[in-house]
Amino acid sequence: MGSSARPVIEQALADNGVETRTAVSVAKISASGVSLSSGEHLAAATVVWCAGMRANSLTGQLPVTRDRLGRVEVDDYLRVVGVPAVFAAGDVALAEVDDEHVSVMSCQHGRPMGRYAGYNVISDLFGEPLLAFRIPWYVTVLDLGPAGAVYTEGWDREVVSRGAEAKATKQMINTRRIYPPLTRNRADLLAAAAPELQARP
Repeated sequence: MGSSARPVIEQALADNGVETRTAVSVAKISASGVSLSSGEHLAAATVVWCAGMRANSLTGQLPVTRDRLGRVEVDDYLRVVGVPAVFAAGDVALAEVDDEHVSVMSCQHGRPMGRYAGYNVISDLFGEPLLAFRIPWYVTVLDLGPAGAVYTEGWDREVVSRGAEAKATKQMINTRRIYPPLTRNRADLLAAAAPELQARP
């Protein structure tokens, strides 16, 4: 999360009674707990392992190179490089979001990628111009439980809000922004599918 957000996160963890270990790795998991590379043993009846993300293995069916996360490279229009009749979006696609950065595996990039890919598939079928996918901004909003949340902007993740204010933004994202309108109104649904709708929260 970067140096700006780290103190906020560390304080939230401490306030919630969460102990952390840094600069160590898991050496062994056994019936009695977890052994760390430092030699420390953490007794535990249950171990929850979070080992990162991977693209769906379906990407392996395409005759293309994949990145270390299993994603396929796509061009500006979300066509798979080397297989232009196939479009990819979301966690399986490695897309440039601006001139210096590629997509991350999150709803922030996955949602608009899906809208652009859908738009471009239809445009391609009807011989219409395709839209280039670009998102010129980047934010991260991390929920910190009872401590609220932390909201950062930019790829260097500078903190712009924290606590209850950031929590309200996170709740809006999780309860309204990532879902289609619930009005059952066709015009509302089609408007929400507009590829260039995405704006900073």
